Amino acid sequence: MIEIKDDHIREAEKLLIDGNRFEEAERIPFIRDFSSIDLLAVPGSGKTTALQAKLYCLSKHLPFHDGSGILVLSHTNAAIEGIEKNLRKHCPKLFEYPNFVGTVQSFVNKFLANNGCYFKYGSYITYNNNDIYDNEAENYYKSLQWKKSEPKGLKNKLFGKLNIGKDQLTFDEKVENIRTFIKYFELDILNRKIIYNNSSVYTYSGNSQQYYLELEQWKESLFRKGVLNYKDSFNLGEWYLNECPIIAYLLQKRFKYVFIDEMQDLEKFQIDIIENIFFKENSPSIIQRIGDINQAIYNPGKKIKSEADWKPREERRYLTGSNRLTTEIADVVNYFTLNPQKDKDNKPQFVVDGLKRLETIIKPHLILYDVESKGSLEVQFRELIQSFSLSETIEGKKYGFKIIGWNAKWDDEGDNHDGKLRLEDIFEHYNKEANEKKESMDSLSKYLQCFDRNKKTLKFIRDNILNSLLTVLKRERKTYLATRKGISIERYYTQRELIQHIKLDPSNYNYFKIKLYEWCFSLATKENYSEVYCSVKSFIENEFKDWFGLSLTQGCKDFLGEKYEEIIFNTATQPQDSSQEEIKVDIGTVHSAKGQTHCATMYVETSFYKYETEKLRVTDGKGIKQRVLNNPLYKQEHEYQPNEHSHAKMTMKMMYVGFSRPTHLLCFACLKKNVISDIESFKDIGWEVIDLTNRIPES
Repeated sequence: MIEIKDDHIREAEKLLIDGNRFEEAERIPFIRDFSSIDLLAVPGSGKTTALQAKLYCLSKHLPFHDGSGILVLSHTNAAIEGIEKNLRKHCPKLFEYPNFVGTVQSFVNKFLANNGCYFKYGSYITYNNNDIYDNEAENYYKSLQWKKSEPKGLKNKLFGKLNIGKDQLTFDEKVENIRTFIKYFELDILNRKIIYNNSSVYTYSGNSQQYYLELEQWKESLFRKGVLNYKDSFNLGEWYLNECPIIAYLLQKRFKYVFIDEMQDLEKFQIDIIENIFFKENSPSIIQRIGDINQAIYNPGKKIKSEADWKPREERRYLTGSNRLTTEIADVVNYFTLNPQKDKDNKPQFVVDGLKRLETIIKPHLILYDVESKGSLEVQFRELIQSFSLSETIEGKKYGFKIIGWNAKWDDEGDNHDGKLRLEDIFEHYNKEANEKKESMDSLSKYLQCFDRNKKTLKFIRDNILNSLLTVLKRERKTYLATRKGISIERYYTQRELIQHIKLDPSNYNYFKIKLYEWCFSLATKENYSEVYCSVKSFIENEFKDWFGLSLTQGCKDFLGEKYEEIIFNTATQPQDSSQEEIKVDIGTVHSAKGQTHCATMYVETSFYKYETEKLRVTDGKGIKQRVLNNPLYKQEHEYQPNEHSHAKMTMKMMYVGFSRPTHLLCFACLKKNVISDIESFKDIGWEVIDLTNRIPES
């Protein structure tokens, strides 16, 4: 059994927390613990830092005498990048064979799905991307024809099957359900079923076998080209594990220690595949799962799950002290803890305890606004930052300031948003798409603007330009022939294959290298997006078109566009007060802020059918027995019940995540009309109330 030396813990403290000490009651015991446990940690408790300290100490024992290694998994690339940034330089062996550090998706692809795809379909994974897959699904949908005569066409069959009991929908809405089905149905390869919304739609052995086969044939044609969406990887992985059960044994032997961060964000199918490999009887692997079930806000659909798919085991530890939060902020956040993990005596074990101390106490601030005063929200936020001199603090300089909201844009259907507000309605210059970093985009203009500006190399600009060229090839349905197991297979181009094709003519390749460098350098140093757009567009319409024998269909022309379209990146409006000019305020969604720390955070309520303050107000019972349930916003222990009050519980989780970001100042901006009868109650429980609706506008 591994024993952690005190000297190694001291080294980790120096490396990760500036020489401060890990506290003895919770963090040190976790760092020394090498049994299969779950760690439940409150926001700002430093759970990932504690994990990194454990990894640092464990790396001192590498390589293990039995040749096994360490597996470190997380839900997002950002979390993995954080681990690499802090540890790669100091313990490089952790990132070498036989160890593996990556996302759950990359692990499943590397060790299961990629091999499974080749084993069954003769192709390794080329694209594992939902945007690219959605484009394929759209093309397939457009290829389907209406056929009323027997046997009915797949489009007719799906129209009836997907719209049973939905007479209130229009014809167009019913047709849209077919398009949505094509994008999101799953192929259960193991049991040969078509799954949609967790229900079986068609099976190979069912009465509608022909429709199953038609959908299976299309799905498998993509697999043969190496095109998968994210969920496909897990279905292929499960199939491969079933076909080759020795794989699980080999992975257990390879990875002696398995650490999974951000467990609350994993879906059931992700949890299951890891469990099926490592958490089995006689498995030699030690598994430690780390997270906070109350922060489970990721979900592929529009709605947030009210309950996390992760169910912590009995063998668990807790980190309850938050080094990020002050007592005043923690006291607000703690009431939004959906599941406090009560023991048999009904005592909460999961309690948010604010450990941060400020020289001057800063109360949480409630900002009241209405439609007329919404334009003053950011100005008020800046004034508060300025009044508390937060820009001068270490945290202000390191973490900055952010305004967040649950809903950003009106892209959902079924919600009547007449007069209701989301981030794009409140902040004139907010642009969600400009803040997203996506591998696949729908216009050349976006590719040339939406790259990671925080990175100091040309690589990310280069990748975007190359990906824009790949998008042109996909829209033109341009493929190349690859030979797998003696069979010729059509596959979409990757960056590597694109470059290889251009290299066939050395003069073309030299010309392309020069142009690519000029574009990248020009975007990075001069930011002359319009000029580069015109140059890249001309290149595609001439040289690139000839090199690949393209016809430039209407879909491709739509992607290129007629002219450059600018995306506004200054998500914060210009401060009206010159003294605020140095205060940079970012604007984003709660999802985008998850895992972040801010010096000051303003959470602005937005509407998804209702506003947060409305969703938290729940009544129970009828008639004289009707009563209003406890509301966490008023520092009351919630009474929302299992299998009920799902909207209130979703709201609790979103506000728990959003409210737990700041080190100094928490602001909650809500519509005055939603809380007008409770303003004095807010003051009584410790909120500082600022009413923007009473201010006389400047002439």
